[in-house]
Amino acid sequence: MNYFDHAASSPIYPEVLEELARALRDDYANPSAQHLLGHNLNEKIEEYRQDFLKSLKASRNDSFIFTSSATESNNTVIQGLDFTQNDIILYCKADHPSVTGPIESLAERFKISIKEIRLTASGEIDHELFLSQINEQVKLVVLTHVNNQNGVINDIEALAKLVKEKSNAHVHVDATQSFGKIDIKLQPSIDSMSFTSHKIGGPKGVAGLFLKNGQKLRPLLIGGGQENGQRSSTSAYPLIAGFYQAMKISIAHQKSSLEKADLFSALIKSKLSTAIPEINFPFTSTSPFITSFILPGISSDIIVRHLEMKNIFISSTSACSSKVSGFNPTLFAMNIPERFHKNFLRISIGPITTESEVENLLRDFLVIWNELKHMIKR
Repeated sequence: MNYFDHAASSPIYPEVLEELARALRDDYANPSAQHLLGHNLNEKIEEYRQDFLKSLKASRNDSFIFTSSATESNNTVIQGLDFTQNDIILYCKADHPSVTGPIESLAERFKISIKEIRLTASGEIDHELFLSQINEQVKLVVLTHVNNQNGVINDIEALAKLVKEKSNAHVHVDATQSFGKIDIKLQPSIDSMSFTSHKIGGPKGVAGLFLKNGQKLRPLLIGGGQENGQRSSTSAYPLIAGFYQAMKISIAHQKSSLEKADLFSALIKSKLSTAIPEINFPFTSTSPFITSFILPGISSDIIVRHLEMKNIFISSTSACSSKVSGFNPTLFAMNIPERFHKNFLRISIGPITTESEVENLLRDFLVIWNELKHMIKR
């Protein structure tokens, strides 16, 4: 199998699977239990928590909260702040549905003002326009480090600093597509940041939320007071241990994985653009792990299905937006004209992607293109 949908989910590392199986078998005690078994697991979780903070170069006084998903992490921040009707939220409609959905729901329920962060033609945040939107009424600004569909990298450090220069707004960053893959500079202007395990070779069902010291959120889940009262629920120690193992592997190999991804991304763009004059790569400053493009004239779903028959898997949209048909508001926010929404494709690679897999993809993609290109209306 040749898998190119790592932006949706990556295969679990063998070492992580081994640790997960061992923990499921042996570490069955409740970490909140008062006996020795529970106490020992709770101590391990606290060690893992500090190592996650260390990987971010954060302070020991900051918080790292274990959640069930990046969706929960994003919702915890967005729904955990106290808003009034005069408050403003800044967000981008090109962001993940776990950002746009809760923000738009809050605005509808509580009559909070929301303003859209606009993008340039190349998919980056327009800094000048962004700066003009910030004032003292802005309560929350949500930024995405790497966009999950187009792979564009935003300068979150500069953007967060701009926010703090003109307001006291909470700055939240969705780092789901960058954590463990490209450098994250966690500086004082960033108040919270979300991550997940299954994008970096860990298990599904566990994720993280960084919260800067002094930041207070109203918890989504109230009960036993786990995670220092920020997220009540029995701690899923085996999943946390698997996430921790995946983080250690990803950080250790981050530099070499990034270098390999750079080579593969350049090869994919070069081969496809040379062979297919019609192809359009509209985005420039992108993560090499995500390559998106427009192939006019042929539905992306047709390309995806033909590749499936050759045991090659790419995507035509993000997994969390896959039910969208026709007009796609996320693509529209990226300045992609509606007539091309059914022609958008995404190839996303991971640290385990091999050169032979990339060669298989390119060979079969071009075979399929030559078989189908007669369908294009000239």
